[in-house]
Amino acid sequence: MLILVFFGCTSLQLSQFQQHAARGDHEWIAAQTITCRRPSDGCGQLHLTKGDACFRLAKLGREPAFNFACAADELEKGLALKKSWDAAGLQLRYRENLCESLINISGDPSGKTAEQDPSRLLDAAKALYQLAPESIPAVYYLASARLMEIEALLGEINAATRVPICIRLKRSVNRVLSVMENARGDTPPDWDRFADNYQRLAFDLGAALQAAECR
Repeated sequence: MLILVFFGCTSLQLSQFQQHAARGDHEWIAAQTITCRRPSDGCGQLHLTKGDACFRLAKLGREPAFNFACAADELEKGLALKKSWDAAGLQLRYRENLCESLINISGDPSGKTAEQDPSRLLDAAKALYQLAPESIPAVYYLASARLMEIEALLGEINAATRVPICIRLKRSVNRVLSVMENARGDTPPDWDRFADNYQRLAFDLGAALQAAECR
C-alpha cells in the first residue's frame, strides 16, 4: 500500500510540474521540494524537470549562482534515478545542461553554491562523451574538466609531476585544436553554439601549458 501511495504522489507531482512547465512557470517548479528517492522514471523525471527549471532561470540571469547549483544537483539526481529513455536526444540535452551547470559552479568565487568538486564535471563529461562520442559538446566539456583538474595541480607542480601533467595538457590541446580545424572546413552540428567556448578553452589550455613550463 505504501508503494502505491508513493507512486501516486510522484505521478501527481509530476503532472503538476508538467502543467507549470507548459506555462513557462519555472520559478514555481524550482521552489518545490521533491521527496522521492527511489529509482524510477517518474521520480527521475521530477528531479530532471526541476533541474531544467533551475537551469532556465540561471540562463535568464535570475540568481545564476544559486540556480546553476540547483540545476546541477537536481539534474545529477534525475539522471541517476531515471531508468529508461524514450528519446536519446532528451537525455543528451539534460547531460549537456548538467555539464554547463557544473562549469558555471566552478566559476563561482563565493564557493557557497554547491560543492565545487572537479570530479563532478569529469564524471558528467565522461557520461556525455559515452552518449555522444566526439561530439562538439562532449569534447568541449571533457577537455574543460581535465583542464580544471590540472589547474588544481599547477601550484604544487614539480619535476616528478610535470611530465604527466604536460602529456595530459598536450593531449587535450591537440584534441581541441583538431576539432577547431575540422570545423573550419565543414561546420559540424552544435559548432555555432560552442565556437566561442572553444576559442576560450584553447587559450586557457595554452596558458596552462605555459604555467606548467611544458616543452
